[in-house]
Amino acid sequence: MYLFLMKHRILGVGSLLSLLMACTTTEPPAPIPSDSPLRGTDFSQLPKIEAYNYMFKDANGNPGDALEILRNNGVNLIRLKVWNNPTGDGSLEELVPYVQRLKSLGFQTMLTLHYSNTWADPGAQSVPTQWENLSISELADSVRAFTQHVVATLQPEFVQIGNEINHGFMHPFGIRNDNGNFQTLLAAGIEGAKAADSNITTILHYAGYDNAMNFYATVDSLDYDWIGLSYYPKWHGTSLSTLSQTCFSLGDSFLRPVSIVETSYAFTLGWNDWTNNHIGGTSDLHPDYPATPQGQADLMADLRAITDSLGTGLVYWGGELVAYKGPEATDGSPYENQALFNFQGIALPALKTLGQEP
Repeated sequence: MYLFLMKHRILGVGSLLSLLMACTTTEPPAPIPSDSPLRGTDFSQLPKIEAYNYMFKDANGNPGDALEILRNNGVNLIRLKVWNNPTGDGSLEELVPYVQRLKSLGFQTMLTLHYSNTWADPGAQSVPTQWENLSISELADSVRAFTQHVVATLQPEFVQIGNEINHGFMHPFGIRNDNGNFQTLLAAGIEGAKAADSNITTILHYAGYDNAMNFYATVDSLDYDWIGLSYYPKWHGTSLSTLSQTCFSLGDSFLRPVSIVETSYAFTLGWNDWTNNHIGGTSDLHPDYPATPQGQADLMADLRAITDSLGTGLVYWGGELVAYKGPEATDGSPYENQALFNFQGIALPALKTLGQEP
């Protein structure tokens, strides 16, 4: 198994500390040896987009299967959201055939378990309706069983226990405070994942770099494997040096690999449907990276430099979120100007940057 995939508990502490200390010098950090760092994108919405017969194209404008275009550009991992619903968006009903397709194309998979009926992030962590009236012990049992079932069914290489859990998850039960319920529920999820696959890489996912050290100190006793961060300049700040320093400090302090599991950036401030975009003005941008195809690619290259030095990898978010419902849709894509395909469906330079060999 590649070094960057090995569990922190298997490594000799002395050798890992030596690696991490070497990465915190003033010189550019030496890459941790690995054959293939993660070069991934969250592509959760592809089944819905394909239902609209949207045409994806490679960089030369040739129509093709979106997943094959990703693979041909070096992408080796697809990240997928999992919601706690029996059918529909993010359900196992949707994901089973999708994951089978991904595996047939040679992709690794990373699941992000939201444990909710809908989107979970730092501002929204709702308990699923079917678990609303459970005690904390019953909820932990449900989390353990649900996670074990999902992992056993989809057999991913990586699984996130919660999505951007800065303030906890499944509120009000799992609010991050001093009562320990947050850690209890996380432990249940980790146990469920490892019961299904003892070799799986479990990830705890924090959005941004501010207060990340404090967050991971509160979960350090848990038996998880990787630290996963989100980084979006609009919400998390524009200092890549601070981001890099935080990543290496986290690895040094908690003896776990650190990866960026979510990021994206605009290639234009234009729009391709009537749905408001999350990035719509110059104030939403990083001052060093214009909203152009090259600016998007340049930021990905600089983030790749960080994660390649960490020996882990970079995962793009919303690479597929083109304006698939048409130019007048008011319920279309708020990310069409951050996708990895332009308004004509042509693969952007950022895709090649994301997937190229280090």
